[in-house]
Formats: sequence, structure tokens, C-alpha cells
Amino acid sequence: NLIHEGEEQISLFDNIIQREKEMRLTKVMDEIRTRFGKNSILRGISYTSVATARYRNTLLGGHKS
Repeated sequence: NLIHEGEEQISLFDNIIQREKEMRLTKVMDEIRTRFGKNSILRGISYTSVATARYRNTLLGGHKS
């Protein structure tokens, strides 16, 4: 993530419970990707014939080297 945990500005209109659930889910997804690789969790669109995410994850920095 781009900010340190606990260093975010919240609003009076934010749903704090939903935000905490999303943060926990994001953390677990990051742990799975770290353990099993970038292609372990992808959006469904990434499995279509025109998608490039799975291929680009195998490249260095997303580019041919």
C-alpha cells in the first residue's frame, strides 16, 4: 500500500466497519500473492482470451527485458 497502516484520513461519511473489512481483505490478498505468486489472485477478466495480466506478471517490470 502507499500509506502506512493507521495513517489515513477518515471522513464523517465513511463506513469504518466496511473500510476495516476491505483493509483486512487487501492484506490477506497481498499475503497470498507474496506466498503463491502474482497470478494466484486475479480478476475474472484476466482469464479471457484478450487479457494480458497473467502474461505481463511473468515479465520483468511488466516489460520484455
